[in-house]
Amino acid sequence: MKKKLLKVIGISFLIYVILSWIIPVGTYSNGELTTNGIDPVGLIDLFNTPINAFITFILYGVVFVTIGGLYGVMEKTGALEKVTDSMSRVFKGKEKGFLILTVILFAVLSSLTGLILPLFALVPLFAAVLFAMNYDKLTVVASTVGSLLVGSVASTYGFNITGYTKNLLGLDMNNQIVAKVILLVILIIILIVIVLTSSKKNMKKELKEAKTSKVEKEVKEVKEEIKETKASSTKTTKKTTKASSSKKAPKTAKTGTKSTTKKKSTKSNTKAFAVSKPVKKVSEKKKISAVPMVIIFVLMIIICLIGMYNWYYAFGIDTFSSIHEAIMGVEIKDFPIFEHLLSGISELGYWSNVEFVGAMLIASAIIAWIYKLSLNDFIDSFVQGAKKWIPTACLAALASVILYILYQASYAGTGTLVDTINAKVFELTDGFNVMTTGVATLIGSFFYNDLYYLLADLSMFVNGFDAATFTNVGFLIQSIYGVAMLIFPTSVFLIAGLSIFNVSYKEWMKYIWKFALIAFLLVLLASGIITLL
Repeated sequence: MKKKLLKVIGISFLIYVILSWIIPVGTYSNGELTTNGIDPVGLIDLFNTPINAFITFILYGVVFVTIGGLYGVMEKTGALEKVTDSMSRVFKGKEKGFLILTVILFAVLSSLTGLILPLFALVPLFAAVLFAMNYDKLTVVASTVGSLLVGSVASTYGFNITGYTKNLLGLDMNNQIVAKVILLVILIIILIVIVLTSSKKNMKKELKEAKTSKVEKEVKEVKEEIKETKASSTKTTKKTTKASSSKKAPKTAKTGTKSTTKKKSTKSNTKAFAVSKPVKKVSEKKKISAVPMVIIFVLMIIICLIGMYNWYYAFGIDTFSSIHEAIMGVEIKDFPIFEHLLSGISELGYWSNVEFVGAMLIASAIIAWIYKLSLNDFIDSFVQGAKKWIPTACLAALASVILYILYQASYAGTGTLVDTINAKVFELTDGFNVMTTGVATLIGSFFYNDLYYLLADLSMFVNGFDAATFTNVGFLIQSIYGVAMLIFPTSVFLIAGLSIFNVSYKEWMKYIWKFALIAFLLVLLASGIITLL
């Protein structure tokens, strides 16, 4: 599956390469497009560009690898398995309820915070419980990663979505909040219906395939035994008359009594945690409590969500800045002790992926210390957990290969082919139009998989619209972008989710295309209604 996902990313890159030989690049400003001819991707750049993109966006990969390492440590303690087992027991007979709860939780948290990356750390935990409940992998992906992306479609106060729209288009965080809440509720309900109905079908399908596979395997083993027996018998008949007249048939008997039973797989319900090889857990040695691990893990998530949400630019709250300054200003004998001890850490509200990685490393170390893991066990379990996530990390970094090209082009001021395309789209209508703006956003989202850069590009076009339409423009752009991230292979979180659970892009598209189409039409409908009001 990893190779197939890499292939899909490669095809996306090749689409851009082909377009770069056909469509001229241009810059749009003051209502006019200035073209600068074609800027094709050459043969050498076919190799250099992915490498440079990987280096540029490798921090995404570091985050995913660290998530894997954290879960490797938590699984080593045995406390993680206790948590998943406990959750499975609590919801025994209420599996549908847990599935619904998962969809709602992930979608709402994503909508409120917009911080999909730190919320991604919750995915393996809930996935493990869902797997223990015998849900298929497509249902697991849709109810966790899919729900996170659905939350971004109807982002209410998510800074990385609504916050960007607010600051780049000069809007308010409460912009079209009623429409967003209604859209969020409707999309959650539709997604719940889809995962519930499809999970039942997929579970039956997987059960049928498993039975068929078992029968085929048994038939194959019997055929192999017969073949071996015949071969052994033929060899025996070729021996001397004295030997052949003997009643003993040691080789045939040996072959015939060959055991066909296989050792049962002892897969833990934590298979989503991606530990590379089985490790002896602390829980196998003695009874432990999962409470400390849960507290540390939850605190880490909460602190990271608070630290990575920009409170000042969202709501004008500067409390954390004041606290940070006060702490850094503490002196002992005129020596700013905390300024040196905590140097390099940003204040809450300005945390980046670097601080998130640091928080996970610290949490991993604390959990290992509390559960008395040796240094070797800590390192080994972290490495084992991180190892399986390396392919996911690489794919997540490579998913932004097109964004890298556009970023470099914007930095150089040469213009982009996206501007040329969108200029043609916006020329179809005068002023704001739901369809043309929606189509331009959808096209742009394929190339710009980061809303900030997409908004920066589209703002050049929408700035000429009537200021009264900006509230609708902001709602439309961020919502269409969210839908695009559910289906486009340039979506970092979609690729990461598919990679972790070994789901092909083709499987996902077959599963989600109806929902994505409904979501797209709902966004256009909602935007149309807002325009008429």
